[in-house]
Amino acid sequence: MAYIAKIDNKEFKVDLKQEGKGFKVYLDGKPWVVTVASDKGSRLTLIIDDKPFDVILEADDHIFVGGESYNVEIFDEQVGRLMKASAGRSEKRELAVEAAMPGLIIEVTVKEGDKVTGGQDLLIIEAMKMQNQIQTPRDGVVKTIQVKKGQTVNSGDILIIIE
Repeated sequence: MAYIAKIDNKEFKVDLKQEGKGFKVYLDGKPWVVTVASDKGSRLTLIIDDKPFDVILEADDHIFVGGESYNVEIFDEQVGRLMKASAGRSEKRELAVEAAMPGLIIEVTVKEGDKVTGGQDLLIIEAMKMQNQIQTPRDGVVKTIQVKKGQTVNSGDILIIIE
């Protein structure tokens, strides 16, 4: 799975590949071996290339790693491409927001007819024990919501249409 991670306003391309009980994480192409040693809800201990790191998830967009504070935004690479492609284009076209991965709809945070602004959360998908916030890449109005809480989706399924 490919993601864009924005950490304190710096963007990184992140690819995840599950390997055994852990992951191989590629950060801008550089590989890291990551294992979850302890998972206590918002407190994690990650082993990254044989070094332990304590991680505290303070909010959806704020974490502490080894006592250092970071603002973090993570969105799938497809949304990142849509955001860049739609910049400067006509905002009149419909945009189909698709699932980038299979998962379970945890929450839909908008209703049909809602006005949304670029970067606003639309829904949350859980995939591989991680909750991923799906955001709108541009301003618009929610025309159609094609999923509901508790529904499973496949990669490429249309979730929401923005006009």
